[in-house]
Amino acid sequence: MKTAEYTIFGKTKQVPIKVWQNNKQIESDTWDTDLWVERGEDWYALMSKELVNKKVRIIERDIWLRCK
Repeated sequence: MKTAEYTIFGKTKQVPIKVWQNNKQIESDTWDTDLWVERGEDWYALMSKELVNKKVRIIERDIWLRCK
């Protein structure tokens, strides 16, 4: 699985690239913006007017914590 850097809380880690567009996961090496997902309800942000039709890289907290 491809990875890319993501920095939060002063730490940078290599995380898997998971890109979503219009509520579907897609294969893409590019994205328009990142979405930090702390809890399940954070996924609802994908339906916001700001993210509709955009390629959004999802960064899940539990996965970020396990990455190096």
